[in-house]
Amino acid sequence: MGKSKNALISVFDKVNLDHIAKFLIKKKYAIYSTGGSSAYLKKIHIPHIEVSKYTNQKEILSGRVKTLHPKIFGGILSTNSKDHQKELNKENIINFDIVIVNLYPFEQTIKNTSKNNEIIEMIDIGGHSLIRAAVKNYLKTIILTDPLDYPKFTKNFPKTNAAKKKYAIKAIKKITEYDIAISNWFQGDYNKKYKLRYGENPQQKAFALIDENKFKQLSGEKELSYNNLLDLDAAVTITYETNSNKNICSIIKHNIPCGASIENTQIKSYMNALEGDPVSAFGGVVAFNKKVTALTARHIVKNFYEVVSAPDFEKKALEILKQKRNLRVLKVKKFKKRIEKRSIFAGTLVQDVNNKKSSIKVISGVNKLKNDKINFFVNVLKFIKSNAIAIFDKNGLISQSGGQTSRIDSLKNCIYKLEFKKRKNKMNKLFLFSDAFFPFTDSLEYIKNKKLRIDIYAPMGSKNDLIVEEFVKKNKLNFFKLSDRHFKH
Repeated sequence: MGKSKNALISVFDKVNLDHIAKFLIKKKYAIYSTGGSSAYLKKIHIPHIEVSKYTNQKEILSGRVKTLHPKIFGGILSTNSKDHQKELNKENIINFDIVIVNLYPFEQTIKNTSKNNEIIEMIDIGGHSLIRAAVKNYLKTIILTDPLDYPKFTKNFPKTNAAKKKYAIKAIKKITEYDIAISNWFQGDYNKKYKLRYGENPQQKAFALIDENKFKQLSGEKELSYNNLLDLDAAVTITYETNSNKNICSIIKHNIPCGASIENTQIKSYMNALEGDPVSAFGGVVAFNKKVTALTARHIVKNFYEVVSAPDFEKKALEILKQKRNLRVLKVKKFKKRIEKRSIFAGTLVQDVNNKKSSIKVISGVNKLKNDKINFFVNVLKFIKSNAIAIFDKNGLISQSGGQTSRIDSLKNCIYKLEFKKRKNKMNKLFLFSDAFFPFTDSLEYIKNKKLRIDIYAPMGSKNDLIVEEFVKKNKLNFFKLSDRHFKH
């Protein structure tokens, strides 16, 4: 039995099936097929054997069990060894040289329905198992999973191990992506392909894999862009991750906070955030942690923004915002991010989300900030590129700088921006937050020489920590150790 040439066909997608089936018949393969595939082959007059007749086991459980049988998997997983072939002959099992399989359209079903029973039935079992078995035994059993590959396959029949391996790699990638989609759905985090206007630049095509249950676009004629969503992610994360009953507003431009405030009233938090850097706020993304009021909306429309986000909007507020045709208004649910992914040359980097609440230890001085403001200021800080320096007053963010290769350059730029705005004399008290430790005393010396009334919050972890600690105590600088580092590369 081992000398015959046999192919197994079990597909949902029938595209190009006539092409590959005719090729197999021409090459004198015996074709074995299941259910819908068999019905299609009958329709186009392709001779074949139904799997149920070969296994002597009819399909059961409404088609849930079709190919899960030793006579199928024995033929796929067997090697060409004498022992394996002897065992196959004893059990009257044929070898399968080619397996042609594609899976139930789980992802397409998710897009078209929310009915749990319909989605569950699109979780493929037999097809998934056939693919994994053929991949394991790819040197003997060729696996085809993409109907678009059939013409190439018939033109250049894979004879080398390297050629067979390419089809196996494609197959294992397919079931990996399939499993991820199922996992995401079970966790309520299914990703839908969302069309974007363009990528970071207009010449770059882009799309997003998004859980559309997390947000809803209420107005705005333009599609969201890649940059819009990056800015939105920063804006809503800052507002939602701060555990406070107060009103929070953040304004993001180019994925960097240019304004942020936490106040008792929403209008005050918005006006403070805007005051942080009204020039940079132009064309930015604004996010709130509470329902947007009509009063706030009237002030929002006085400026140009790309996106306004909130958990909800008053009816009147939405009417006001809709007057701006190009302003995208998004209703965004609260969320909890679990992981962060980033593409690199060799694959993908994955890490936990940086959402740990920071605590402080007094090194010198008396801390005047409550925990909610400390957490809020840290949430703002962690979205500024390292080396990040952010300066706040009691109302919110007033200056920031990051992305420099030295911390003192970031510090100098941050203070320069503060002085340029001619605001330092208006401030009774300033709070400086650093995303990482000061490796030397040079930055602290600069702060001292500027004679700013400023409290410094920064992690420690340098070999020079004792020198830094000695310096701040000697020079009576208020210094508070943050429990965690907050790099953003």
